[in-house]
Amino acid sequence: MNSLHLTKPRFLLLLAAIFTLGSAGHVTAAGAHPGHRVLIGYGEGLMELDAQKKIVWHYQNPEVELVHDAWKLENENILFSHRHGVREVNAAKETVWDFKVPRTRDQEINACQPLEGGKVMILDCGNQKLLEVDRQQQVTLSIDLPDGGKAPHNRYMQARKTALGTYLISYREKAKVIELNASGDVIWEYALNKTDRPFTAIRLANGNTLVPCITSNRIIEITPGGEISWELNTEDDLGFQILFPIGIQVLKNGNMVVINTDYHHRQGSSNDVQAFEITRQKEVLWTLKKADLEKSGKVPVVEEGTKMPSHHLFSIQVLGENPMLK
Repeated sequence: MNSLHLTKPRFLLLLAAIFTLGSAGHVTAAGAHPGHRVLIGYGEGLMELDAQKKIVWHYQNPEVELVHDAWKLENENILFSHRHGVREVNAAKETVWDFKVPRTRDQEINACQPLEGGKVMILDCGNQKLLEVDRQQQVTLSIDLPDGGKAPHNRYMQARKTALGTYLISYREKAKVIELNASGDVIWEYALNKTDRPFTAIRLANGNTLVPCITSNRIIEITPGGEISWELNTEDDLGFQILFPIGIQVLKNGNMVVINTDYHHRQGSSNDVQAFEITRQKEVLWTLKKADLEKSGKVPVVEEGTKMPSHHLFSIQVLGENPMLK
């Protein structure tokens, strides 16, 4: 069973924009800005929302938790990572491809990415390896990652293969982002503040790298020379609180759609805005709120540690946009 994956340029030629944005620098009145059709991965599953923020497709399975990464493919299937593997399901929620690791505490998968030829890149946190796997589940490339620490859950958050064939890895506990070539050599590295925990790293067309930092509540853009060229943080008045910025997608007009997750946050109940779109001028154009999710039937989970009702959003893909910028 072959899947049509998100590759360039063929993928971009097949996509059509599904909305038109207003001019930059203008704050659109609430409700006037066109909505987004989005795919969201969250702690316990997946959901697709239409432009009116209504959940039109929802997937949960007892085997699935911690959906850090999710991709809608050209054939309408969904590829996603979860704690113990990477799975592809169709619209009928049938599993069509399933890569598994043992369900033990020393194993965890935190990222996946569709590649050319139907291959899938997988971030194997338990074995500290970056894998490329074909449709027959044969490993065609294996890169040993520089040590990420003792606990698999805290080693790495996400990985991305760039257009140049290199790999960006976000190190959670070591608070850094590194770039490797296919031989596993470190060709670029950026050390973050000790208070930062990078969730992902996105290589932009200008060569800069966009990094959302979870615990420091900020998003930074880093030049190849290691300078911060743009930053969004809690000092910016957005009209709501930035909690943990996690999943991001950069749109073709330069705007960003950001997950503002409540995962593990002890004031998570105050987090009304679960996702938002923001311009480079830091104007918020679109929000997804708790009420939007709950009105459509999503039930929050009360975390044992924080006692907070949380929706646990992680990954976001704006459908009709370039998914490689997420």
